[in-house]
Amino acid sequence: MLTECLNAQQDGTWRRLKICPNPRCVATFYDRTRNNNGVWHSTRSCGNPANLRASRARRRESTQ
Repeated sequence: MLTECLNAQQDGTWRRLKICPNPRCVATFYDRTRNNNGVWHSTRSCGNPANLRASRARRRESTQ
């Protein structure tokens, strides 16, 4: 893993190595999106539940 990090620093892809923002998840991942805006290592396991919680919270705020 350290070798891969060193290689990424040297070849300029370091910014593509990311940590999943889900506090319950410890995954790191390589962002393969074209514009480097990937957030989740897995949309199914981390992204979808987080987006659903945020959507429900926004909906609750707008109805109050």
